[in-house]
Amino acid sequence: MKRKILLALIIFLGCKNSNVDEVSTIKGSYIFFEDAAVLQNTNEIYGVFMNEKARELNTLAKNYKTNESDVINVEVKGVISTKKDSVILWEKKIDIIEIISVTASKETNNTLKLGTK
Repeated sequence: MKRKILLALIIFLGCKNSNVDEVSTIKGSYIFFEDAAVLQNTNEIYGVFMNEKARELNTLAKNYKTNESDVINVEVKGVISTKKDSVILWEKKIDIIEIISVTASKETNNTLKLGTK
């Protein structure tokens, strides 16, 4: 009986559901145009779900932009997902749940980098 309980406990604890999303803190370059946004850190590019927090971030970021294509540095907490979406075609997506900081980019070339060069 103890073996069955132990085995059940091991199976229960060992089978972590990979569909359960966890909250992550992401710091990187953020750019948005009207109803689309991406967040890029040194390793990944995330499509951004346009929820209430993303729209709030867009409003805050406007204060740091000198032209529409400027990149803004942000730090946010959000839920990372790889689920298919009909609108966001990036492999990884973020659903922002908290805005930690927003600052102007210090880069002179405000272009998102696609790849490593």
